[in-house]
Amino acid sequence: MDIPRRLIELQRAVEAADDRYRNNAGENATVALAVWSDATAALVQGITDCAEEQGVPRREVERALEQAMRPPLPMD
Repeated sequence: MDIPRRLIELQRAVEAADDRYRNNAGENATVALAVWSDATAALVQGITDCAEEQGVPRREVERALEQAMRPPLPMD
């Protein structure tokens, strides 16, 4: 399944926001949590839209996105 570049970018934004949240405290953590929440909401909406456009279950798009985010295996 082709995953739109936008979904990959949104997934990266969620991961970056999660990292910022985990590495901050106090007010900075609150801001990072808000950014993570917004990024996650955008990702969920993007996955839902993609699933509807392609006529597949949302979970299938989620699995394809997870596979697209995995680093490639080294070639021997």
